[in-house]
Amino acid sequence: MKLSNNFLWGGAISANQTEGAYLADKKGLANFDMLPMNEMRLKDVYLDQENFFSDQEAYFPSHTAIDFYTNFVTDIQLLAEMGIKCFRFSIAWSRIFPKGIEAEPNAAGVAYYDALINELIKYDIEPLVTISHFDIPMYLVEHFGGWASREVVDFHFQFAKFLVNRYQNKIRYWIPFNEMNMLLHIPFIGGGLTFTTTENKLQKQYQAAHHQLIANAKIIEYGKKINSELQFGSMLAAGKTYAYTAKPEDNLATMLKERNLFFFGDVQARGKYPNYIKGYFEKNQIDISMAAGDEELLARNTVDFVSFSYYSSDCAAADEADMERVRTNGFTTVKNPYLTSRNHSWQIDPIGLRIMLNNLYDRYNLPLFIVENGLGTPDELTADLKIHDDYRIDYLKRHLAQMIQAVEEDHIELLGYTSWGCIDLVSVTEGKMSKRYGYIYVDKDDYGHGSGQRYKKDSYYWYQKVIGSNGENISEK
Repeated sequence: MKLSNNFLWGGAISANQTEGAYLADKKGLANFDMLPMNEMRLKDVYLDQENFFSDQEAYFPSHTAIDFYTNFVTDIQLLAEMGIKCFRFSIAWSRIFPKGIEAEPNAAGVAYYDALINELIKYDIEPLVTISHFDIPMYLVEHFGGWASREVVDFHFQFAKFLVNRYQNKIRYWIPFNEMNMLLHIPFIGGGLTFTTTENKLQKQYQAAHHQLIANAKIIEYGKKINSELQFGSMLAAGKTYAYTAKPEDNLATMLKERNLFFFGDVQARGKYPNYIKGYFEKNQIDISMAAGDEELLARNTVDFVSFSYYSSDCAAADEADMERVRTNGFTTVKNPYLTSRNHSWQIDPIGLRIMLNNLYDRYNLPLFIVENGLGTPDELTADLKIHDDYRIDYLKRHLAQMIQAVEEDHIELLGYTSWGCIDLVSVTEGKMSKRYGYIYVDKDDYGHGSGQRYKKDSYYWYQKVIGSNGENISEK
């Protein structure tokens, strides 16, 4: 079994990390626009404490990003020359509905996405759209409390329904929410959540998660009614969790940690809350408020495919006190002594990707889609305007080798692979341009200084050969 001739090789970005033009053409403020490039960026927002909303001196990288908003035509041309067959991008909610509550969409925002999608179709590039990628209008955060409010489900449905109605004949693959499980790690980014120091934080996070799960089911139900050919997927921030030792206690800790990932996938793919979550809710005084018909809505509207991001793996132990920890993408984990890091990135574990593909396919028996994978690390633009990123090629080819093995030897049903940040972009976790992922270098520094010129990296030409050979030539440069 080899990769299908229809395998969707591609790349992925998000609106808030690339577009810039954060208030252009009547766009409204979004939660991501409030993230400074400093140590407050990933902090939880407590309204009864000082927080980054009061920091007027900070630099906010999403405000300009890489200016994809005005450069998308030439950027897509570069991607088309590389040969990509699929492009994953998101649609900024506040560019279509600036506050999130309007009755009519913002015409300028609609015109922009019309043009973007038409440009992809011109090059026969399959659009893969994320409806909500760490993105909610700030008006809904300030006046409704973000996804903690049930009312936001209806506002989101209006937004998502508009998109599906308008683009149903141009876009087949839809991901309603990006990395929903990150709501538990970065709640302001993942759901526009703010807190007070006296409330049950987990209660609010899981209530917000329920609202996102309901919103996910609502747009699947609507989409299938108007066009049965539309395909909707869940999207998980995935990484294999290993037990630090063979001790039963460490393996139990590992199982419990992995449930934070599988919970969201279980509801979206199986259509109901798993039994194991009930004990967790009881232990943490979590009482989910459900409306009449919620359980039936979830049961009727499961996903067609399971997509996920994979950068590295985790490690867990029963007692992690005083254990060495390392950064992974968005949080820290116990250091795995059998893995190494490269260029100050996370620990590199290509085999973990194959394991995760098998775990997800065994659990859900649905087609899979790798929609994020890559290496975020500094690059050097040489005097002759070259970028020699052998370290990125090495990372990617080792992961692709494991992906292909999973398809050929384990018979995993895999729709495609869209590596993250195919064009350099602003990172979520650090807000830095210098944490680069792309095949295409963008001449901007962490503070937005630079020409903005695009340059092809060595990895650009490598990936071009990979796509052209349908994965047969991953080792050639």
